[in-house]
Amino acid sequence: MKSAYSIRSALLGLVATLILLGPAASARNVVNLRAEIRVATIHAGLAVDMHRIALIHLHLHHVINCLVGVRGRQFDPRAGNPCRGLGHGAIPDAPASGRVRLELVLALHSALSGEKAVTFSVAHHFAMQTHHQLLLTQRFLPHG
Repeated sequence: MKSAYSIRSALLGLVATLILLGPAASARNVVNLRAEIRVATIHAGLAVDMHRIALIHLHLHHVINCLVGVRGRQFDPRAGNPCRGLGHGAIPDAPASGRVRLELVLALHSALSGEKAVTFSVAHHFAMQTHHQLLLTQRFLPHG
């Protein structure tokens, strides 16, 4: 039977480890989130530059996949996942409340609207809106 001292010592060691690793894990999450948003922003920019509606739709779905992650309802593996290995999706990886999450959800709605658009001009409009929203989101990320 272990003594109360060894159990207490082990618990203190665990707490100390969690305290020391907490900031590193948090920093790693910010790096993943920043990478997911950067890749989504690149694909939103590509959607803006496309001259065919099908290509706008494709790049907007890349944005959607980066934002929702593989477990997201709107995720479509057929569209491709340019954020594979970066995290769980920008929205799931974002803090549960705050400006970053709000901006990402707004970008998702713009991308979904653009992907459903049936005319080039409407799809292009939503691609530009999505790109702008994601650029704005990057300003609200923690520095570091």
